[in-house]
Formats: sequence, structure tokens, C-alpha cells
Amino acid sequence: MFSVSAQPFDAREPELTAVVLALPEDDMELLTERIDMSHALLPIANRPMIWYILQWLEQGGILDIKIITTRESEADIVSYVEVYKGIANITVKALSDVNGTADALRQVAPLIKSNFVVVPCDLVIDVPATHFFDIIRIRRPAVATVFCEVMKSEGGGGSVKPRHLPMCVGIDQPSSRLVLLQDIDKKSEDLALSMSLIRRFPSMALSDKMQDTHVYVFQRWVLDYVSAHPEIVSLQEDLLPLLVRAQSQPHLLEKNGIDRYLPASTAQRIDEYDTGVQFGQHEQAEHSDSTKSDSLEVFVYV
Repeated sequence: MFSVSAQPFDAREPELTAVVLALPEDDMELLTERIDMSHALLPIANRPMIWYILQWLEQGGILDIKIITTRESEADIVSYVEVYKGIANITVKALSDVNGTADALRQVAPLIKSNFVVVPCDLVIDVPATHFFDIIRIRRPAVATVFCEVMKSEGGGGSVKPRHLPMCVGIDQPSSRLVLLQDIDKKSEDLALSMSLIRRFPSMALSDKMQDTHVYVFQRWVLDYVSAHPEIVSLQEDLLPLLVRAQSQPHLLEKNGIDRYLPASTAQRIDEYDTGVQFGQHEQAEHSDSTKSDSLEVFVYV
């Protein structure tokens, strides 16, 4: 017979909480009927944009959804939620002043008790939700995100907004880990990579054709870290690059105070990794199981 050691489970808490960001965007204001109307309600194929991401979350089994919006758009969002036909438990939280996506999370942190997924309200995505979230349930990475290939548009439009600067994305092929996010200097043909990154992930594939969809799954401790660090403004520009770099540069965990928020089992793996490096066992540590023995895992679904 097999013995299974189950983790304590609180049936009152959801497995994952979804945070849908329905915050104003300058390039969308001209498309809405009123200045205070949320672009989340702009129609696509006779349905509000937010309908598509709500459906995607429900298909992935995420039934605790919190929509974060502004005071000005609260009434419109609440009115839509009241007529929305879905199976999820949806609540709307209005904020008066928001300075970036990380700040929005800090303000609603008391409402989030479990691991959570952050998504934009205007994303239309063809990634199978069931497959993506099942992988998250099995691997349990500290962070997970979704990247897609940048496609040239023949008629304009697109559901993912491009960044102002081109970006080089590095993915470790054996483990599907996101290991590099680096802006590309158009004036130079060279790309500088650290030796620690190359040694840590020798099977890394590089691409300048990948794009962030702004879908992020975080373990709950990440929210505690963000709440304690107000200098983190953007999930995409500040938090994600930091956690990606920390995978190949363990000293960043202590330097930035991340190690104080990691689960005990993860912190122990960090100590073991650093000890191996000090005693010349770096190569052995580099080739250990990347999904079990690493200090921090940032998984990417492509």
C-alpha cells in the first residue's frame, strides 16, 4: 500500500483567486461612449471584452473572481456582473487611486487568502484554460505566466498590446522556465548574457518574437512581498524581471529580501544550493532536477 502525506486543506478557501484588472487605459478612452465608462465593457462580437476573460477563468476551474476597477466605473461593472450568466462567484472592488498594477494588488491584498492569478480585463486568449491551470496545479511554481508569439497584423487590432521596446525572451527548454527578460538595443547587434545564466540554463532558447500576455499566477507569499515593497509599481516591468533574474542569481533573493518570504522548504533549497557553490559543487547543483531543487521557479506557458 502507498502512503500519501496530504497537506492541510481548508475547504473555506478557494484553490486560486482570480484578480481581473479593469483599470483605465489612455488609449481606450476615445473608444468608450462616456469618459467614465470602463473599456472592459467595449463590445467584441456583441459581447463585452470582460466576458471572454471571465469565461476563460471559469473554464480553468477558477470560480472565485474579484474585478478591480475605479470608483468612476464601479456602477457599470456591477451592473454587468448582475446580468452576467456564469458559474463563478464574482465580486467588484473599486479603488480611488491606483499607481500601477502592483499598487492595485497591495490595496486588495486583505481580500486574497490563497494563491492567485492576475489577468487584464481586455484579454482574448486561445490558450486552453484547463490545460494551463492543470499544469500549475501539478508543478506549483512560485510564478507562472503566458507568452505568445508576436504575429504581424494584416488589418490592425490584436488582443495583446505590444511593448514600446523589443525584448529578448529566454526559455529553458527542458523545464519551460522563463529565465531571461532583456530589452534589446536596436543600435547594437550584441546581446550581453551573464555567465551565471548560461551555466545555470545551458539549454536556453532565445527569441525576440515573444510577447507577455499579462497573465500571471503567483503563490500567496509573492503578494506579501509586493505589499512590503511599495517601490514595485508594475508586475510586468518590476516584479517579473526581478524574479526571473533571481533564478540564476541566488544572491538577489537575499539582496532584495525575497528569501524572507519564501516557504521554508524553498529557503532550505536555497541554502543547499549556495553551500554547493561555496564548496565548488556548482556544476553538480546546476544539473539537478530543475523543477524540484531550485530556489525559485518562474514557469512560462507558450
